[in-house]
Amino acid sequence: MSVLKDNQKVQISKGVHHQQIVIICSFAYNTALLSKLKTISSLRYSKTMGSWYLPYDSRSWAAFVALGVAYYVSENNDSLQKQNDTIPSTVKRSSTLLKTDYIEQVNHSKDTDHSGTASSPIESDIASIATHQVAPSVQPPDGDSKGTDIHPSKGGRSIQLSGTNFYITIYYNEADIAFLKSLKGFWQSKISKWMVKASQENLEALQKKYAFWDVLSYDKLKEIILNVQCPYLVTLYRTPEVSEVVIVEVSGYKSRTDIIKNTTERCYQKDEKRWTIPNHLVIIDLLIADYTRDGAVVINRLPQSGFDYHKKEESYGQYKTRYLNKTETVLKPVVERYIDTLIAFKRSKKTMTTYLGPFIKFVKHIGTEHIESMTSKDIDKYIAKISSQKVSDGFLHNSYNGIMFYYKSVLRKNGAVTKEARRPKKDQSLPTILSLGEGDRLLRAMDNLKHTTILYTFYSSGIRLNEILSLRIEDMWWERDQIFIHKGKGNKDRTVPFSGMLKEILRHYFDTYKPIYWLFEGQDRKLPYSERSIQKVVNAASRKASINKRVTPHTFRHCYATHLLDGGTDIRYIQELLGHSDIKTTLIYTHVTNHKLSMIESPLDKLIRNRNEDDKNRKII
Repeated sequence: MSVLKDNQKVQISKGVHHQQIVIICSFAYNTALLSKLKTISSLRYSKTMGSWYLPYDSRSWAAFVALGVAYYVSENNDSLQKQNDTIPSTVKRSSTLLKTDYIEQVNHSKDTDHSGTASSPIESDIASIATHQVAPSVQPPDGDSKGTDIHPSKGGRSIQLSGTNFYITIYYNEADIAFLKSLKGFWQSKISKWMVKASQENLEALQKKYAFWDVLSYDKLKEIILNVQCPYLVTLYRTPEVSEVVIVEVSGYKSRTDIIKNTTERCYQKDEKRWTIPNHLVIIDLLIADYTRDGAVVINRLPQSGFDYHKKEESYGQYKTRYLNKTETVLKPVVERYIDTLIAFKRSKKTMTTYLGPFIKFVKHIGTEHIESMTSKDIDKYIAKISSQKVSDGFLHNSYNGIMFYYKSVLRKNGAVTKEARRPKKDQSLPTILSLGEGDRLLRAMDNLKHTTILYTFYSSGIRLNEILSLRIEDMWWERDQIFIHKGKGNKDRTVPFSGMLKEILRHYFDTYKPIYWLFEGQDRKLPYSERSIQKVVNAASRKASINKRVTPHTFRHCYATHLLDGGTDIRYIQELLGHSDIKTTLIYTHVTNHKLSMIESPLDKLIRNRNEDDKNRKII
């Protein structure tokens, strides 16, 4: 900053210190002058600026003028008064310096570039657009502009746009603060400004209240805000409801529909406010290219040609190699033969893992040299031994199945072992069933649309966890009112009914999430939702619904079967819907249904009813 030759004069300019506007007082060092200035209690020195400064308010300026010190206003502040003007010390007349300079004046100050951005090193990231307005062109209602001009003696204001927010500098005034709070504004102490969301509604409210911008500046701000608040978007996606076409949504500020109107066989769906075009690659590519050239952001939610959306699974060969690498050398011949037989039977890798673990424990216990000479009594003795160790019922039966598979399918001899060895008795535990009221609370518990849709899909179809994760958009047979289960348990295909209520929910789901390939996709939109994520959704819904029972994804399957049985559906149909190979598996639900039990009167209820009738008869006599 330049120094005056006349060391009796003070150069006055406006600056920013610690994000506050200040009056900078620059002068050549002079002991007498400095002593005089220090009589102003609010005078401070800044090492950063290398200058003395005063707060930017009328009181400090009045105190400076009262000193009678010769000064001049920096040439970089054209709106300030010229040097040596006589300024009375009254607050009203001493505000000349502050009158029009409290806010950055775009296109007026030599220290401000003409791009609409203030050149201040602290606030250069905040766009100040035409903040100087002598005669506001947009007036408050009833033409009352009193107190709305930007004037420090009336509570000077500065409004700046940065990103998606307005940053407002204002003197404390209860009416103004209440107004900013009504716009959901809040105080940012770090920058000493009020922050209000830069929306079209807030822009209109600020202009109506303060008449801050001229017409050109207001229109420019409005366009900037609308481009951020309502971007020009073109979204392409598909739904099972109209699977033969591609849905196109055109939205946002300055969006154009004349482009899609030139597309072959396009059709407008008035109720949904969207377009459809033929599912043809050439037509889709041309439409995307046209909208991209027009400046739209194109969101393509269509499956990529040639992309494999399935998770890369381990091949049988890779599984065998991996498992043998972690197997003890002495066990490898037996284990390798066992794995080869499992592969020949095309058992799933999950089943292979279930069998191999308990079988290897069995081989370690008896030794490889005794495995072919084992009798049914030896196997019974081993099963009794592990049963005494308090293992789970599932592990006990997996051990029996794994051992029996070896003697029946791998060794293929010593049939007496497979015939005489006894399977452990299964626990007769009944599945957890929710009442209709509990089920309703569970379905209503979640606010997230995706989570709610998952819960409704479970209950309306009775499918397994891995089956819901494998659902593709093409598996929702909309017109046939069926859901296709592709390669369910045991690699079996089947269909289940497609609920009308589920269809309504899926319409909202597709409009909101626009899945690409999988019905319920993960965050990367390439792989399906994870098992753990769905388990967390069910647990959260159970807690919110205040259900004290243990609820898992499989609980929905139990409820589906039981409630069908309660409604009088034949057990054979339920077996088919659930995909059970054996009717015995389905018959478990006959133990929890209340279809016939509700018709049976408890002896206690009958006793009480008879007692009440006898008492009534005695009173009559």
